[in-house]
Amino acid sequence: MKANPEQDSELKIFEADDGYVVYQRKRDRVHFLNHTAVLLLELCNGKHSVPEMIAILEKSYGLEAPPEKEVTEIISKFEQEGLIKFN
Repeated sequence: MKANPEQDSELKIFEADDGYVVYQRKRDRVHFLNHTAVLLLELCNGKHSVPEMIAILEKSYGLEAPPEKEVTEIISKFEQEGLIKFN
């Protein structure tokens, strides 16, 4: 993951009672994301690298160690699902 990820511009994100719903029109799919996952998706704006996102989450949640594995897995899943692309 060398470049900065950018979310699909056609995604629709809605807040739900227990997280967020992301509608992907191109694939007619719905994804349910928790607060952390949607924060990562929002950071996929082409301005942040994956290492920067890891640092943002570490600081935001006051973690003792950087969540490298978790963020990398989520970003990979987003890419597989077509929610993001790397520019």
